Amino acid sequence: MVGIPQLIKKARKQEQFSLVITLVIVFFLLWALNGSKFIAIRNIRSMSYQLPIIGLLAIGMMISELSGGINLSIIANANLNGVVIYLVLNAITGGSMGDANGLQVIIAIAAGFAASTLIGIFNGLLIAKLNIPAILTTLGSMTLLQGISLVLTKGYTISGFPDSLIFIGNGSVGGFPMPIIVFGIVIVITHFILNKSSFGVRLYMTGANRVACNYSNVNTTKVIVWEYILSAWFASITSLIMIGQLNSVKANYAESYLLVAVLASFLGGVDPNGGFGRLSGMILAAVILQLISSGLNLLRLDPFMITAMWGAIIIFLLVGKDILPKIEKVFLSLKKR
Repeated sequence: MVGIPQLIKKARKQEQFSLVITLVIVFFLLWALNGSKFIAIRNIRSMSYQLPIIGLLAIGMMISELSGGINLSIIANANLNGVVIYLVLNAITGGSMGDANGLQVIIAIAAGFAASTLIGIFNGLLIAKLNIPAILTTLGSMTLLQGISLVLTKGYTISGFPDSLIFIGNGSVGGFPMPIIVFGIVIVITHFILNKSSFGVRLYMTGANRVACNYSNVNTTKVIVWEYILSAWFASITSLIMIGQLNSVKANYAESYLLVAVLASFLGGVDPNGGFGRLSGMILAAVILQLISSGLNLLRLDPFMITAMWGAIIIFLLVGKDILPKIEKVFLSLKKR
């Protein structure tokens, strides 16, 4: 008789297989449609600058979903983080934030992370202590944060950041784009947190069965609060890359990325009920979505076609999840004969 761990391992392999097949199909399809310009160095470099934004938001969303929650405030958090950085830089430089030195930039970034930490604590406590559904909590905080950003910026686009800050999202080291370097470092750290630390074990356990965790002397309130703090930190890192690429902040930047982050978590195989989700799946999902976005942009198609393609991939994965087990049964039956 096959045990539960073996069944889980088998399901994970099928999930990864579906994503890899989807990635290969999408890549060759878009290559065929765009020709050599799709695999040109210029386009690959462009994708390497854009991918970290999708990837970081997707992983931040995944972390919030591992306990069965969701973080709809992740984009609003990223935008407010940028606004806080602007306000602090503007204050400590006397209105000349473009001339800010390295220490002043570090102080501003720390202030942004502090604001995000408070947002994470706020969301986590409401969800864990008051048992308010995560979707309602983060929807409310999303609206609140957008309102605060609008009040602080009066709805204007703020630009003129120092070069040292722009470098994070638009620079390169040894020919490698700085955003992809940051993304790689974050992936390694996140892998350790989720798969090698006691917190990661408790987080997965909380998502699998919160009641059982409480009886097992696991402080689920602390786990959930830290979970949303981590998700908020991903928003802060994303904000730094966005500032570098746009050299500006605004209260409603990148609102469409919220759908992308939720979609990536679905594509990556995260269980919306919690307890299941792999970092590798999220990375593959982010790459798939970036390939689609870049490929359709090269084709100069209507941007709404990107959403349609995402829907097609969802259908493909749903069909794949249903068909693969059936194919396996057929092979097993043939093998018995």
